[in-house]
Amino acid sequence: MHGMRRYLRRLQDWWFQLCTGQSEHGPLDEEHYRQRILAMTSFFWLFSLVIMTFIVPFLIGLTPEGRLAANILFVVNGLGVLCGMLVLRYLQDRVTALNILLCIFAGGFAAACFVFGGTASPTVPLLLLVPVMAGIVGSISIAILWSALVLAFWAGMFVAEQNGYAFLQIIKPDNYTIAMLNAYFAMGISVVSVILIYAEMNKSLRHNLQESNRELAHLSSHDQLTRLPNRRFYDQRMDLALRRASDRQSMAALLILDLNDFKKINDTYGHGTGDKLLVTVAERIQATLRETDLVARLGGDEFAAVLEDVRSTEQVTRIAHKLSQAIEQPVSVRQLQLQFSASIGVAIFPLDGRQKAELEEKADKAMYQAKKRGIPVALSTLEADNVLHPVRHRQEL
Repeated sequence: MHGMRRYLRRLQDWWFQLCTGQSEHGPLDEEHYRQRILAMTSFFWLFSLVIMTFIVPFLIGLTPEGRLAANILFVVNGLGVLCGMLVLRYLQDRVTALNILLCIFAGGFAAACFVFGGTASPTVPLLLLVPVMAGIVGSISIAILWSALVLAFWAGMFVAEQNGYAFLQIIKPDNYTIAMLNAYFAMGISVVSVILIYAEMNKSLRHNLQESNRELAHLSSHDQLTRLPNRRFYDQRMDLALRRASDRQSMAALLILDLNDFKKINDTYGHGTGDKLLVTVAERIQATLRETDLVARLGGDEFAAVLEDVRSTEQVTRIAHKLSQAIEQPVSVRQLQLQFSASIGVAIFPLDGRQKAELEEKADKAMYQAKKRGIPVALSTLEADNVLHPVRHRQEL
């Protein structure tokens, strides 16, 4: 089943490329969408005509005139499809190609009505496909125009019959029912083909739209340079982490990290080097922390990490120092060995506060205190003296 589906898919792609000269992997915008429907519907149209022209005569008896009419119908419609696809491929004019196809289609089956019995002709219901195709591949105005033309033709035939005009009937009476069944069968194939193609295109469009929405959502919530979540994403996840910690009555930690002398590195070695440094720091933070921890770039050289389900302040302290050691490793940029460091401020829920703003303020103050004292990590506490205590000095590591 899957092999047959892949074969049909390749056949569709080949036909689309043949008719339009475009790759099936192009952007699935509205024009591509409508061109694909037009090309694939023409394929099923020709398929239906082949069945009616070459297979039906073996099933039902036709008069010599009937065989001639069927062959002329096939040739005319085949030429119509060829002309339409040439216009579509070389002029890239979908509307003109559509109208050429509809002119040949409507004209051929309208002419067939005169030799197949007028309003009793099996080609009468097939004219219903004309406005349907005009609406799907063209536009509402084109569909209205072709609907009016088809209705006018039907009304004209009805009035002509009422006034005594005698249409030819080259189908043998014994085969009339079978001929009508074949006509409805051909119309059914055409309608089903349009529905299937329309459904396939809608599925592809929905998939592309979902992919685009996911990409836009990712771009709006992530930093383009480091690929880390940005402040917007951090704000949402931070609120969620605090709610979870409150519900579980567990501890959570907020780490605010700022690179030391980053501006000096940027000014000395250029923004390209600074960007490389930021990307490296982002990778090292992610590699050091757990996959469940949130790491975000808040802006510039400032990063944040949210650690959930921590057991103690000592555990957070160890993680912060491990993170500092990982960041301090030299970075090779343009054959240069850059040595740098970071200052990390830590605030713990619920010891340092229960609100996001309160924790951010204390973690930020702790970070600046660490930077001022030349230490890697400072921990904000709720001690009575409200003093920011460094956990360990850099030289003690």
